[in-house]
Amino acid sequence: MLSWVLGKKRKAGKRKAPGYDTAKRIAETGSDKERTELAGFDDLEPEFLYYFAKDGAAAVRRAVASNDGTPLQADVILAEDPDTPVREELAQKIGRIIPTLTEQENERLTEMAMAVLQILADDTEASVRAIIAEEIKLLTNVPKAMVKQLARDAEAIVAMPILEYSPLLTTNELAQIIASGVQGGALAAIARRKGLADEVSAAIVDTEDEDAVTALLENETAAISEKTFGAINTAAEAVPAWHRPMVERANLSESTILRIATFVSAGLFERLISRNSLDSDTESELRLSVRQRIEAQDLADPDKPRQPADTRAQKLHKKGQLTDKTLHKAITDGDLALIPQALALLAGMEIKPIKAILSSDSGKAVSGLVRKAGLDAETAVLIQRRVAKVQAKNMLHAANGGGYALDDDELDWHLASFV
Repeated sequence: MLSWVLGKKRKAGKRKAPGYDTAKRIAETGSDKERTELAGFDDLEPEFLYYFAKDGAAAVRRAVASNDGTPLQADVILAEDPDTPVREELAQKIGRIIPTLTEQENERLTEMAMAVLQILADDTEASVRAIIAEEIKLLTNVPKAMVKQLARDAEAIVAMPILEYSPLLTTNELAQIIASGVQGGALAAIARRKGLADEVSAAIVDTEDEDAVTALLENETAAISEKTFGAINTAAEAVPAWHRPMVERANLSESTILRIATFVSAGLFERLISRNSLDSDTESELRLSVRQRIEAQDLADPDKPRQPADTRAQKLHKKGQLTDKTLHKAITDGDLALIPQALALLAGMEIKPIKAILSSDSGKAVSGLVRKAGLDAETAVLIQRRVAKVQAKNMLHAANGGGYALDDDELDWHLASFV
């Protein structure tokens, strides 16, 4: 570190800088080309490199910025240079220097180095900030505040390296960043993090961002709980890009396997069977369900997944076939993706609040929705248990003799907070 401040860091095998008198002459009267070449010597006297940090030619200042022998005091000046390429060169160099800092270094020198780093992290040009983010993404000896700042940068090219790799970001901080509305490449970068906790995986799934969920499914180190996978399953039928990475996930539960088998293509179905150890009865059940899909023309083309749930729901709705019986059969067959779409059409609601109700763990809210859709209490109980996964203590069972246990006004009241 001290050599960085004082200069004179010539690497073995490199040409030596010219003598002091020659260097002084070039600094005072040399051409831009000569001064640029001189500024590239890492064993040049520090006073010349400091002098060149204010040179009128940007090419000279770029040479100084990239020179490992440039004293830190000159780098402080260059950190606010008006020429963007100069600051980019400096950002790349300081990225190489920062990992070498140790606790034994002089505190004042470390503060100066971090000051340069912070100036560059605050740069108005995304290209400069992106270089800093890339260089410090794996480091633990940089300010936590700087890491959090870069992680929330509006430019994805800046935020992505930090979001995907920085060990300084906690699970709670990642969840907060997702909740703040991060999207696109930045959200997908979080989904690619190694060892991602289920709390973060669930937050990614809640965004319904297709690319981010795809990245999450492809991330073999990401923890995805049964509940989170259930949320993916509900929407996956309409997103073919998720089918293969779902099939390729390890340690799938039997219920997840049964659900996936209801909508993937015939080719992926065979892959699903071959990757998982299933008992003969379960495998027979799966193969029967595929034959039924073929007979129903859901798998007319064996290389394509069946039609999305919203398309099938709309067709059934137009024919007046979205009945209690139809929904009971869909649930029995594991076609759970059809249920939210059917309820949305029958109740005349948007799909987003439908999904919120089904994930609310409120048997009363779910029952209010099913009643609004014109379906009976038996269907409400089945949807609570099999689709919404409502806990037993929160279930609303049918009244004795059938019918809803609560009157219409009370069911509407529990539904109102979602619509």
